[in-house]
Amino acid sequence: MKKMLNIKLIMFLFVIGIAAFTSCTKMDDFKKYVEGGEISYTGRVDSLKIRSGRNRVLVQGLFISDRKITKCKIYWNSRQDSLVVPVERKLAVDSLNKYVTNLFEGTYNFEVITYDAAGNASIPVVKSGVKVYGDNYANSLINMPISDVSLDGTTATITWGGLDKANGPQYMDVSFTNTAGVKTRVKKLVNTTTATLPDYKYRSTFDYRTVYLPDTMAIDTFYTAYRVGVNARTDVTATFVANPGKMNPASTTGTQFQPVSTSQGAVVAGNAATWRRLASWTSNAQANNWGTGFDTYGTYVQRTAENVTNFGTMSFEAGKNTTTPVLNTMTNGKIYQTQLLPAGEYSLEARVGNASLASASSLSYFVANVGTQLPDVEALATKTSLLNLVNTNDASFTQIKPSATGVAYTISINFTLDRPTQVTFGFVATLLGNTTTNYYLKVSGVRMKSLAF
Repeated sequence: MKKMLNIKLIMFLFVIGIAAFTSCTKMDDFKKYVEGGEISYTGRVDSLKIRSGRNRVLVQGLFISDRKITKCKIYWNSRQDSLVVPVERKLAVDSLNKYVTNLFEGTYNFEVITYDAAGNASIPVVKSGVKVYGDNYANSLINMPISDVSLDGTTATITWGGLDKANGPQYMDVSFTNTAGVKTRVKKLVNTTTATLPDYKYRSTFDYRTVYLPDTMAIDTFYTAYRVGVNARTDVTATFVANPGKMNPASTTGTQFQPVSTSQGAVVAGNAATWRRLASWTSNAQANNWGTGFDTYGTYVQRTAENVTNFGTMSFEAGKNTTTPVLNTMTNGKIYQTQLLPAGEYSLEARVGNASLASASSLSYFVANVGTQLPDVEALATKTSLLNLVNTNDASFTQIKPSATGVAYTISINFTLDRPTQVTFGFVATLLGNTTTNYYLKVSGVRMKSLAF
């Protein structure tokens, strides 16, 4: 029995010895890694933000937890580039605000590490996917387009053309001259469709540019080049255009094109519409090709225009007339007015509601011509459109392009008169249809603006 107890005692002491030896070995191994003391981390930067800019960023953060911090280091390009920022702790919470400059345009990952005087480092704080903007971004920016500028008394109204908001447009910086002759600058936000310039000086011009902010935290704004010398013209439609129709069919103001009579017209086999003559505009026989022959009806019809049903429309159309096939070909159909216009600069606009025009065979033009007639299509095909209209048959014009079904668009021509001049303006079309195919031009409205001398 005593022998058995001795054996157990020896085994117990042996196990204790092995455990002690192992512990000492592990402790010695650990000491190899912490020679000089235990590992000490400094407090890391808190609330880190890195704000994008033009070829630079702004690094922002807070020093809160560790008053021993003496510097921080900002790394980028996989730690190939870095910047040291001295830190002097004075308050309970101190701020980090440091620009990193001379960066190439692109996307970066940043690390920020703090250090104390002994060189102990913090755990890195990482910000990934930080964008830096530069010339490529700047060159991609578009100045807000303008669809219309009008002047009513001393108030100029700009109608903007619309802009993609993805690149961060903020506002338009507009510079104009007021009635006292003083240059005035105003900001007009991009989320509005129109902007007014009050107290605007007549016959002056304005300049504008669009200001961009790449993202909501960006530190730099970007500017497009100025568009300079934009005119604000007075709407003189009521004075010089009879029965002008409506540039915007859905507008609650203005009047649709009117026919000569609602009790006269023609319905032709192959087309269910009732064709009439357009009031106050001169139209030749070729343009009135819906009836028993030419010079009957055809320059006015009701149709759906920009979702407005039964809208009174100026019309050229040829084709799908199964009753009188000869009327399916329109040669130099014309709809026009003649007015004595004062000297000045003019802009003549038309709203094309729909246009089906085969480019090789069916052509139409919007024209302003000195004299009492409109040129033929063949003459316009070889003429040069002029800005200054001086002599008889000088013309400013634009060819009307086909449009997708139901897609409306605005066309314009500009011309200058140096003296009172008789001008004929309107439309001319050659449409070569047949009993199965028709070509057409539908106009919703015409508008004239002037900048008088």
